[in-house]
Amino acid sequence: MDAPEPVSESRAARRAAREERRRNPVLPPIATERRVAVVLATVVFAALLALATTADHALGAAAIAWGGLALAWGWPELLGSSSRFGSSFAIGLAGVAAPAVVALTPDAPYLRHVPVVVAAAILAMFLHQILRRDGRPRLTQSVSVGAAGIAVAVIGAAWVPLGRMLGGPEVVVVVATALGLSAVADLAAPLDRARRWMLPVAAALGVVAGGVGGLLLEEVGVTAGVVLGVVAAGLAHATRRVLCVLPPIRGLRGQLTAAAASVLVVGVPVSVLASVLVG
Repeated sequence: MDAPEPVSESRAARRAAREERRRNPVLPPIATERRVAVVLATVVFAALLALATTADHALGAAAIAWGGLALAWGWPELLGSSSRFGSSFAIGLAGVAAPAVVALTPDAPYLRHVPVVVAAAILAMFLHQILRRDGRPRLTQSVSVGAAGIAVAVIGAAWVPLGRMLGGPEVVVVVATALGLSAVADLAAPLDRARRWMLPVAAALGVVAGGVGGLLLEEVGVTAGVVLGVVAAGLAHATRRVLCVLPPIRGLRGQLTAAAASVLVVGVPVSVLASVLVG
């Protein structure tokens, strides 16, 4: 009978294997495919949001609601929910009601009624689970997918107050430009040597777009533009990268969902940074 392998060697081998995976990660093939529709949809949604917010804060809220509906349409399928209708309904409720409530709130703080929308959406999600007649398979996964979608939809509502604050529409224009330009970095996914630089390139494009936008729009300023651009571009790119490893991303619905989510999810950090840096 052979002697057992020393524990020290076994630990060293495992450590070496982890280090090798860290240096040379093995990605699923789907993560190396180019998603042109995701890039185009991100650019279009960001441009629509900028144009609508510049025209009127209510139109900006309508643009966010449109993004919430796109999220509700594809999020349950993209993340593999077992109760797609109920999850879509709850996410759609949050995605439409949250920006509408914010737009209708007459004075600051404009987000004060959003928790009511969150509670209503969560209640709708659980009521659907109670009323299901299919035995409720994968219940935990279904609830998690629905809750995550509601969270992303509600985060997007933080874009709406920017249309009503001093310098807010200009902030939306600068950030939307950074989001649209940085999305180009996603096209490098099939290139092995360029893939590891996708996030830094996206962040750098966000810096350039934010800095130039801040220089042209005095209400924002270069410093605020750079910070807003890099944060929004990096977070949006990371969101798309995470979602683009899921098999349903090969369909148009999944790609539109990923694009909408990447724009909505930066609502809160952009709103907070704008209130601090722009005022």
